[in-house]
Amino acid sequence: MIVEKNTAINFLSSHEGEFAEVKNPSYIYPPVEYYPLSQKLKSVNHLKAALMDMDGTTTTTEVLCIYSLEEVVRKMSGKLTRDEWKGVDHEQDLSHIIGNSTTKHVEYLLDKYGEMLKSLNISREFLRAAHWTLTHGMDTQRKAEVAQNLRNNNIPGAINDIRDGMSEDSLFEKYSQQINSHDFGNRVNMGIDIYYETYHRILALLKEGKSQQVRMQVFGEPLSEENMISPMPGIAVLLPLIKGWLGEEAGVLAETLIGDYEKSTGRSLTESQKKQIPGKLQKMGVAFENQPLKLGLVTSSIFYEANIVIQEVLKVVKKVIEDSSLSDKRKKIICNACDDYHQLYDAFVTASDSSEIRLKPHRDLYSIALHKTGMLPPDFDKCIGFEDSESGTVAIRAAGIGCCIAVPFAETSGHNLKAASHILKGGVPEAIIDHNLFSKNMTVS
Repeated sequence: MIVEKNTAINFLSSHEGEFAEVKNPSYIYPPVEYYPLSQKLKSVNHLKAALMDMDGTTTTTEVLCIYSLEEVVRKMSGKLTRDEWKGVDHEQDLSHIIGNSTTKHVEYLLDKYGEMLKSLNISREFLRAAHWTLTHGMDTQRKAEVAQNLRNNNIPGAINDIRDGMSEDSLFEKYSQQINSHDFGNRVNMGIDIYYETYHRILALLKEGKSQQVRMQVFGEPLSEENMISPMPGIAVLLPLIKGWLGEEAGVLAETLIGDYEKSTGRSLTESQKKQIPGKLQKMGVAFENQPLKLGLVTSSIFYEANIVIQEVLKVVKKVIEDSSLSDKRKKIICNACDDYHQLYDAFVTASDSSEIRLKPHRDLYSIALHKTGMLPPDFDKCIGFEDSESGTVAIRAAGIGCCIAVPFAETSGHNLKAASHILKGGVPEAIIDHNLFSKNMTVS
């Protein structure tokens, strides 16, 4: 219903805690929204659910997203090598291109590096992205958005020309002069298409098992022993642990968790500390077997991307479990879940469940995840949320989750994470070993 200004002011005044100011993309009204944030909680009584971000928190894919964003600037400017443009400024730029919507990421980059961009390059790369997406893209929604951008540029004929097999060069020759490459909003829309084309090409190669080709493209060096898409430290232990699938055998994975802990924290545990961890994990395993958590994955990536990424990650988790000394019975349960992530995640929420204009730091994705896991507002204080970015931590608190755990990695270490209840540079392993997942009813030693 429509209310008077004083009614809204009184409602906002009744909230005694913090607020978040969330800026919308440039084409949205109003330009700014304000969210009352849930009370910050340091720990949780009777933990019932855990919600987790994907890129940078659950998976190592954030580096691929950053590369794809840099490619937008490179392609639209023609500065394709690091000698011509070294790439984004990690200190100044990363807080603006990690954790928000793709629109806001691209808006920021095209605004900051706009003087480098060239109309001819913008037109060429937009048409090239449109050609690849309509010809080879696998995401229906993306294809529809690309087609709409072609219509918005008053070249709807390009859609049929692409579908009829016209080459990229012929497409450029026919339509490049008709594209409005000077309007900022249109540049952003074209930049978004270029970003997705770049990232989806990478995902297609990874799906085909061509990790070395991707690594050469992104890093300029041969493939190391690590997978291009892997779980972040501690994830291979955390997921089966909180779902209750490890039970009294959880201590078997102590060595894996210790290795991840020392890698992520940069600290070495003493032999005495190491000896305590199997027992700690065993007690946690039994507790979660008796009361498994609801688990949700929340990402600003579209479903097509998240679907590929999480399956690649769970292949690695499955390998960790298969190589462990867990019993065959437990291995079978966990590996089956890794083959079908619907058995693992009670909520799998992506940008495709909402809208580009309602992604983090808006609360929507986390609110959807809470609903899908069956968590109701009276129980929001029994949930923990893991995020690696400023926008993500704000979204968690805005959705009503008070215990927000920031697990920054190298690229998000400079983010403002004051919305979080805890900032753990050691990530998930530190949350398990040092803090018992911040659950008051899980006091183990």
